Amino acid sequence: MSLQFILGSAGQDHRTPMVTALAQQVTAHPTDQSYYLVPNHIKFETEVDVLSALKEQIAPEQALFAQTQVQVFSFTRLAWFFMKNEPIYQLPRISPAGLNMLIYQIIQTHADELTIFRGEVDRPGFVSQLATQLAEFKVGQVTAGDLMSAIEQLDTMNTDLQAKLHDLMIIYEAFETQMMGKFVENTDLLNQLATYLEQQVDLQHAHFYLEGFSQLSAQERQLVAILIQRSASVTVALNLDHGYPQKLPDKTTLFFQSAKLYQQLYLVAQANRVPILIDQQAKTARVSADLQALDTYWQASQTLSPQPSAVEKPTHIQIIQAANRYVEVSRVATQIRQLVATGNYRYRDFLVLTRHLDAYQTVIDPIFQAQAVPYFDDADIRMADHPFVELLNALFDVQRRNYRYADVFRVLKSELLLPRDADGELMAVPAYRQALALTENFVLKNGLEGQHWWTQDKDWVYNRFAVGDGGVQTTRDDQISAQINRIRRFVKQTLPPFFARLKVAATYTDAAAVLYQFVANAGVSERLMTWRDQAIAAEDLTKAGQPEQTWAAFCDILDEFHTILGDLPTVLPDFQALLQAGFAGAKFSQIPSTLDQVVISESGIVQANNRKITFIMGATADTMPDNQIPTTLLADNDRQDLSARLQQVDDGTYLRDDAATQLAGEPYLNYLAFMSGSERLIFSYPAMSDDARSGLQLSPYVARIKDYFGLSIDIAAANPVAEDEAILPFVGTRRTTLRHLVQASHDSQLREVPLSRSWLYVLNLLRTDPTYGELTTKLLGSLSYRNVPTQLTPDIVTQLYGTKINTSISKLEEYYANPYAYFLKYGLNLQERDVFALSPASTGEFFHATLDGLMKLVNDQKLNLAALDDQQLREMTDEVMAKLLDTTENPQFAILESSHRMGYIRQQLMKTMRQMAKTLQEQSKRTKLRPKRTEVQFGLGDERGLAALSFDVGKRRQVTVRGRIDRLDAVQVKDKTYLGIVDYKSSEHKFSYQEAYYGRAMQMLTYLDAVKQNLPTLLDAPTAKDAELAGAVYLHLQNPILKAAEVLGEDPLTSLLKAEQYQGLLLDDPDLLTNLDTLFGTPDYSGSSLLFRGLRRTKTGKITSYGKLLVNSNELDLLLTHTERLIKRAATDIFDGRVDLAPFREQNRTALQYSPYKSVMQFDPLLKENNYRDLPSLNKDDVMARIAAEQEQEATDEHEI
Repeated sequence: MSLQFILGSAGQDHRTPMVTALAQQVTAHPTDQSYYLVPNHIKFETEVDVLSALKEQIAPEQALFAQTQVQVFSFTRLAWFFMKNEPIYQLPRISPAGLNMLIYQIIQTHADELTIFRGEVDRPGFVSQLATQLAEFKVGQVTAGDLMSAIEQLDTMNTDLQAKLHDLMIIYEAFETQMMGKFVENTDLLNQLATYLEQQVDLQHAHFYLEGFSQLSAQERQLVAILIQRSASVTVALNLDHGYPQKLPDKTTLFFQSAKLYQQLYLVAQANRVPILIDQQAKTARVSADLQALDTYWQASQTLSPQPSAVEKPTHIQIIQAANRYVEVSRVATQIRQLVATGNYRYRDFLVLTRHLDAYQTVIDPIFQAQAVPYFDDADIRMADHPFVELLNALFDVQRRNYRYADVFRVLKSELLLPRDADGELMAVPAYRQALALTENFVLKNGLEGQHWWTQDKDWVYNRFAVGDGGVQTTRDDQISAQINRIRRFVKQTLPPFFARLKVAATYTDAAAVLYQFVANAGVSERLMTWRDQAIAAEDLTKAGQPEQTWAAFCDILDEFHTILGDLPTVLPDFQALLQAGFAGAKFSQIPSTLDQVVISESGIVQANNRKITFIMGATADTMPDNQIPTTLLADNDRQDLSARLQQVDDGTYLRDDAATQLAGEPYLNYLAFMSGSERLIFSYPAMSDDARSGLQLSPYVARIKDYFGLSIDIAAANPVAEDEAILPFVGTRRTTLRHLVQASHDSQLREVPLSRSWLYVLNLLRTDPTYGELTTKLLGSLSYRNVPTQLTPDIVTQLYGTKINTSISKLEEYYANPYAYFLKYGLNLQERDVFALSPASTGEFFHATLDGLMKLVNDQKLNLAALDDQQLREMTDEVMAKLLDTTENPQFAILESSHRMGYIRQQLMKTMRQMAKTLQEQSKRTKLRPKRTEVQFGLGDERGLAALSFDVGKRRQVTVRGRIDRLDAVQVKDKTYLGIVDYKSSEHKFSYQEAYYGRAMQMLTYLDAVKQNLPTLLDAPTAKDAELAGAVYLHLQNPILKAAEVLGEDPLTSLLKAEQYQGLLLDDPDLLTNLDTLFGTPDYSGSSLLFRGLRRTKTGKITSYGKLLVNSNELDLLLTHTERLIKRAATDIFDGRVDLAPFREQNRTALQYSPYKSVMQFDPLLKENNYRDLPSLNKDDVMARIAAEQEQEATDEHEI
């Protein structure tokens, strides 16, 4: 019986004196057993190191060395060693998932007794928080009884805590009862072991060595106390300056926790009359001289003792500032690679630490892979993110939310459920992906939401054409139909039967069985094993372990459902929530796949001290010292109150430290990290971070070290500078070096400086490299790339467009907006994926069709619109709409019946149309213009239609423009007929000379031109020669909302008419104008027209237009010939293969504003070669002058020819 401490700072070598004592022990008493205990995290590495150190001391000459009397264990492994055959050890281990289930079930059954936790159970993460709290009680040896007595003693000040403890006690008590004899938790094992060692094992010939602990939990302390009482000897290595048998140091001292542990063990030995040997000091240094100086300084700087005198500048401590985390990690990886390349180090000599790995998770893997540095990442990977878990969640969501699009596709895209063919083989993944993509497009295009679409008996029919294109089913369509129906049938045959079985599962055992059978029969486990084999083939062992671990966890969770909740009646939402809770606690266990690799870990975790060089990344002020306080159910003030009460009840209990004490431990945690490597320590920190808006500050710890040792900060540049000779930080594997070479060359090009000799040398090497030579040439070629489309060859043009362009005028307007976008849209036919939505186009179609139908009905029945009464008008309008909305005739309007929201929109559209019918009627009462024809088509092959506008553009090529005029109005004055065009728009439109001139708005003028060319067809011959064009106007179709102020003092009808006026271009002819509005017919009327926006009659009787929208027939001819010229020019350019990337820009609008092709064009106004085509603003006079000049120019050109 003896207790021996080995003390020394972290920079001293504790292990050698321990192993020396161990070796003496083994030689002196060869039959005695020795146990070397270390924290779980470093058990394997310690085992290897201790045994090799022992071999050095006992049998240095022997080739092989084995030792049965020495065991290296963690506390849990020690329990296994002694108790593996005891009945208690045979009980099933309860997993975190099982714990969550148990607690969930307890809360459900005790809901009536709980006060504040009752409503919390559905909050995600609450159950696992509760589990953590209970585990803390367990480890701290706090029983439900202790809580009981603590509640009684609490003063009523903290009522919140009393309520929490009341609930915790009920849950804890039920929990202990439930666990009794059924399950064993890892936290219970240590208590069992303590009892077991006390009562059943003779430890008189057992020696225990403890290393690497700075504090022990109440459970571990109790266990060590029994070891001290009963074993032959206990030796404890501590990081401590000297012993503290009586008085503890201040809480803020560096070694406070170790000192507390020293004192606790000292008192145990004293109380049990166990001899305490004189403290042994670890004398030899484990670390280099520079790190020893840091050790001394850090100890001194934590207390207020005088500072040791400064040493000369250390070469083995470095501080690096990187632009961001990516640059920081790549600098670390590059440095490791270069140090290994010197031949003095191996990968296993490096340790990379940071406080929280999650900030680095996304960059570590790609960078270390690219630098070909083998590494082991110690961060936990959550199982909840695995596709299999996502599949399970999605399955329940499909049922809960009635087959919503997103949920169904989450199930299908997991690629774990695949359809089987006739032979029972799973469908090949590429074929499945193709079919799934087609199905998704189909579902989005037709807006299929809800179960009935998927489970209907009728197959889906794939139609490539939108309705009204006169499309024919092709064999390609049939193939696609077959593919999408294969997926649809698969969903239909797979999901509903499963949900039906799940619905009738009476108990949780049944539900678990149904789920397991479904997943097994659907071939999910086969798919998971395929994934595993693929990962093994790709030599990704970390990934290879994941499918099996997830499957195993799934099976364990189902087993626990059976054992814990077995006979309870199933509640499906709970079943899903518990499955989720089960996976939420689960993490993938990772085992380093090779011995020689860099370890990447967190500085808060104990590290084995067998590394030579430590990198500490992310040394910023917010993580060093760390200020992330873990969220727990008991707040800090609760913790202090409760701790005080518990200590009165039983001094063996303790809770986890509150935040203040944890923060006081920060210097010590970081100190251990500083001392973890034996030769060098390299700090680095990012100056900027993705999440922090402002920059990051250097950690005050590192800043102190920097000032004390007079260190300078090295800046790790993100990108190399062209003329730099010192390019080592950018040299790694060939592939990564090439990346930096491209950056350097880009820099040299931008700033026009030559590349340095070092870069040229690298360039030469890479150019001639057999693997990367081609890639090097290709990537460096990117520097001379210009974002300019090349002109199409005549051959390609003919294949894309043929020799005839049949087009609508709006397509040509798109050409003038941006020629390259025209090529993408109409040459290559690139389209965005169709989505089921009420497009402005369909609303427009509905409006046009209704008004067209109404006018035809009125004309067919030879009625006068102005003479109809309100009821007749409404009945006629409704009749037309009812016919339109019949979805068998017009499937494009089916969307209006797809949901209640769409039903509302349908009502709104109908109201608008009734209002418009009324407006048209009122307008017809006030003008002599009468609708002559509606929906006049030209060039669309309609027998009643007009001929197309066709133009030859040379080289046997022609362009044909087609279109549809909404309404043609006519008025007869004296013996002249005036024809005017009305175009319905579902949004506000104005005629603009400027846009007409630039080819941005050619529609109205083109329609006028078509009418002009076709006058004889439209009118009988004698009147045709006297016919004139009256002009072209827009009518905004709307159900206007009037402001109260507008209606006051005038007839509401007048306000309505004012809101719905025609606006556009009119012929400046007094005969016409006086007949346009009956108001103008009265001789003495002066003022504005109610029907035409901007028209007014002056006192003198002259009719003028605001915005100069009146044109004489000469001007009109100029505009029409200009439009024809624009059409021909566009066609010529298209035939010549011109696909310039030249989006227009005028005032504040550009052609790219709503373009779906931005990502294809990559237009960047900062590039020299990418420019907008700026359109200066012009008024009517400018436009007319320009057109006239252009025509004269053309005439002289032709004349010269």
